[in-house]
Amino acid sequence: MVRHDLVHSASTLLLGGALGVSTTWLVLAGVVPLSTDVPSAGRIALEVAAYVLCFDAYFYGLHRLLHTRALYCRVHAVHHRATQPTVATALAFHPLEALAILGFVPMALCLVPIHVVSLALVCAFLSTSILLAHAAHDPFPDGWQRLRVLGWYVTPREHHVHHARRDCNYSATFSLFDRAFGTLHAGDAAAD
Repeated sequence: MVRHDLVHSASTLLLGGALGVSTTWLVLAGVVPLSTDVPSAGRIALEVAAYVLCFDAYFYGLHRLLHTRALYCRVHAVHHRATQPTVATALAFHPLEALAILGFVPMALCLVPIHVVSLALVCAFLSTSILLAHAAHDPFPDGWQRLRVLGWYVTPREHHVHHARRDCNYSATFSLFDRAFGTLHAGDAAAD
């Protein structure tokens, strides 16, 4: 299982690197806009919030689509081979799924201009969130989800329920779309 996850994670990282190099080349060629002026803190906060929200919407829709019979068996089953995910599972994707997920940033850059600092923060936040969601142990204190605002963040506990049940908890970083579409299941994976 670990070897499977590591091989597919390496493939995802190679695809991500190629996509990053291609996107950088398009930015340097002036095809894709990326602002480098001195940004205000408000601008950075707004851009980061907008990109994270857009990614969450994109990922939720994509993830639900990947759970349809045709795409699950051919594509998404690579990621779900692990019923107890680890950090190695976080990037273990079929190449088509990896391109669909990692392709969000280049697509978004073409549609919604952003500052390079905001983009770096977005990428760091999303990457960290995906790795944390697949952590073997929940690094957050037990009372974390009882806090009104912080209870909306997708924790390893919630994502492990997704890997165990496969019919709930499709969100990437915040449970907004799971809550909106009735797919949030906060129960313990071991209890289901």
